[in-house]
Amino acid sequence: MTAPPTADAATGTSADVVVAEALAEVSRYRRLEAKGPVRGKTISRGDMVEMLREQIRREIPERVVKAQNELLFAWGLAPAVFDFEQALLTLMKSQLAGFYDPRIKTMFLLEDLGDQERVATLAHELVHALQDQHWDLEKHVKFEEGAGDRIAAIHALAEGDATSAMMDTLLGPRGVRAIDVSESLFGMEAEGAMELAPELVDVPRLVKRSVIAPYVDGLAFVHWLRRRGDWAEVDAAWARLPVSTEQVLHPEKYLAGEVGESVPEPSPPPGGPSTRVYRDVLGEQTLRLVFEEWMPSKTAHASAAGWGGDQVAVFSDRGSTAVAWRLRFDDEASARAAMVAFTRGILGSAAPVDAASAAQRAAGGKICAERAGSGPFAARRTQRDLVVVAGPFQRGSAGPTSAGSCADSLTWASLVLSKS
Repeated sequence: MTAPPTADAATGTSADVVVAEALAEVSRYRRLEAKGPVRGKTISRGDMVEMLREQIRREIPERVVKAQNELLFAWGLAPAVFDFEQALLTLMKSQLAGFYDPRIKTMFLLEDLGDQERVATLAHELVHALQDQHWDLEKHVKFEEGAGDRIAAIHALAEGDATSAMMDTLLGPRGVRAIDVSESLFGMEAEGAMELAPELVDVPRLVKRSVIAPYVDGLAFVHWLRRRGDWAEVDAAWARLPVSTEQVLHPEKYLAGEVGESVPEPSPPPGGPSTRVYRDVLGEQTLRLVFEEWMPSKTAHASAAGWGGDQVAVFSDRGSTAVAWRLRFDDEASARAAMVAFTRGILGSAAPVDAASAAQRAAGGKICAERAGSGPFAARRTQRDLVVVAGPFQRGSAGPTSAGSCADSLTWASLVLSKS
């Protein structure tokens, strides 16, 4: 039995008709023909959140979601009681006005939107429908263990494409194109809106910026492509997808086909925990986002720009958790700058660390600090390779406590660094 069509609350028109009219318009501005219809459905905000909760749990393994909690806590970027899934849902409830579901080819639109918000949401999300019809969007952004950076690059392309086309649709009647508008201004407005939202005050800053990053970085990448050859150049990018966020952030590397280096997966700490529950390549975008927690944006961009490859792993068993991140940089100077950044950030969270002190401590190629709750933090560098480890820490009824020592952590970091 087919469900009856829902009506748009503002106009009383069938949601299918509203979506069809919007699809025709956005198809014209995006210069991409619709291959078929898209169903429309209006829903409440509560229903939307529940649908997104089900989607997260269906597509991302529970152990991976939990590993995100531990990663952020280990680096001092979220509290011990942080709930990654709930933070995402809080963000989506606050920011989303609708979404296209490629699994069931349906556009879901909140029932209480104003006219302008409804037009913008349809213009953005229906570009995702066009992407899905032409390039099988769902296949490209589906979760895959160890492919986080590659998927993040495609996600940035998808969101940049949709944001640029949305801006064309909104600005077109005034004779203005998206590429006539400053991408940096868009980024500042997006970040400002999220930072000022009172319902998001308890969401860690890194999580908020990681949600914005695909839109901001993706828009800059798509506009770089459009200035070369307009939408045809964007279509060509879908035919030859970026393989890393480094390529998105540095389009000249995308053109040159420069790819990240293969980096060995970190081994577990000798004394445990020994069960690897998560591994991934985090990429330059994530490295920059982490650095932005500890330093001005311009400095963070420069410190992350030498990224050449990485592998992160989370190990956990019997309530004990430890994290290792091995990074390779383009040159030794970049690796040294990254080690200073980690030193200033993680060690400075406990006590202020000035730039000169951080550089001096990092110059010897190894640093470590004991931390009562999240375990020791240690870093070792050899030439262009850098390893940072955190933990182990033990979770108990009284909260997390350190379950390691600097001596053990430096030994572990050395073992990870020595793996070829």
